[in-house]
Amino acid sequence: MKSRLIQICVAVVLALGALIGAQGCGGSSSGSGGTGNFQLFLTDDLHAGYSGVWVKVYKAQIKNSAGASTTLFDSVAGTTINLRQLNDGASRFLLLAPGTLPDGTYNKIEFVLDKAVTLVATPSGTSTNGNFAAALDDSTAGRSKLEINLTPALVVPGATRVCIDFDLRNWTFVGGIVTPVLGVHPGTGLDDSSRHERFEFKGLIRDLSGVAPTQTFILGLRTGGSVAVSTDANTSIVGDVASALGNGLKAEVYGDFNPTTKTVAARVIKLESEFEDEAKAIGRALNVVELSNSFDVNPKFTRGFAPQGEKVGVVTNPTTTRFRGNRGTTLTSSQFYAAVVAAGANAIVEVEGTYSSGTNSIAAKSVHIENESELGGDEAKGASSEPNIDAKTFKITVSEHEGFDVPGGGIINIKVTPGTRFRNVNGSEMTLAGFYEVLAGGSRNVKVEGIFRDGVFNAGKAQFRNGD
Repeated sequence: MKSRLIQICVAVVLALGALIGAQGCGGSSSGSGGTGNFQLFLTDDLHAGYSGVWVKVYKAQIKNSAGASTTLFDSVAGTTINLRQLNDGASRFLLLAPGTLPDGTYNKIEFVLDKAVTLVATPSGTSTNGNFAAALDDSTAGRSKLEINLTPALVVPGATRVCIDFDLRNWTFVGGIVTPVLGVHPGTGLDDSSRHERFEFKGLIRDLSGVAPTQTFILGLRTGGSVAVSTDANTSIVGDVASALGNGLKAEVYGDFNPTTKTVAARVIKLESEFEDEAKAIGRALNVVELSNSFDVNPKFTRGFAPQGEKVGVVTNPTTTRFRGNRGTTLTSSQFYAAVVAAGANAIVEVEGTYSSGTNSIAAKSVHIENESELGGDEAKGASSEPNIDAKTFKITVSEHEGFDVPGGGIINIKVTPGTRFRNVNGSEMTLAGFYEVLAGGSRNVKVEGIFRDGVFNAGKAQFRNGD
């Protein structure tokens, strides 16, 4: 029985003189000698029968006409990817590896993956473990080699990229054995920044410039190559040792690749993390039960494991788990759970700890609610009144609003949390105490962003505004 499971688009982007060049599969450019920069992307072909197709990638190489190999991507521990999430009705793209490629003629790309493939069925959520066919076994035990010939050959400088399609219409999954067929994919949509999937990159910071929160740097990747990174006021920086960006620091950058700016727009940056080798899951929080110190995560990204189902259970410990809010704010267990509940269906969490495949759960050593302030789509602006710093509340008489219906009378109750971000009229950060000190001085025009639910506006952002 044939099953269209996975499609991978590999875009090798070669652009002389640019740190990273992204122009869509099938494009071309010219250069004169030297090396070309590249990007290796993955994409998935939609298959309604599965919500998860998890593979682990160890290496990607490209071979020239003489048979010599250039490594595009190399990870000793392997990088776990849910290929199925890379399609929402059209191709989405994930930047796996940026780097450089010497001049030459290239005619083959090889991937080394873990032999095991984890499939999560829809709608049951049942996981099935399969293996790539024995004929694909690599020289390293437990791994498989998948390859595709490039026709016509890729010439550098000259041709700029190649998209490789793991042709799911011709894949088979029979008796637990997965047999893939590779072909060429056109890469439609690769230049659209909204089609790029968020991903994590690990490495060392160098060439840092700018003034926080707007900064740029180069991240030298552990897996080879480098990537340009940008930060802004929405970037959450979390440090176990360091609390600000600095050259030479180890960093885990989770963000979105922008093919126009050729940078990763960082959403979360973990600095010098003591949990960098722990299992990790990032996704929406579900089934939150504070009294049992537990919740589930619907993972968009994992490190070190493939989930055995659509959800991963998380167990926290009020004493030993490290709890954090937006921008790395230290929280108590109760504050963390309150922030997750306040964010509701929009709560995105990062969990690090020890994963058990038997229970499909993580014993959390660190949990972090990521940018919960950015996840709600409701906004309101108006004159403030009745500030109460002890209750962490105030009110506004709404003059403008978006995303919700204002109750009769036009006055709404605002609730802030340890994760709420406060700004003055110039956009500079404020403390909670400083914000309430201004509120106490008299009515001010305030804009809030967050979630309005059950008569309360849970604010992720609160900013003083002039009369605009």
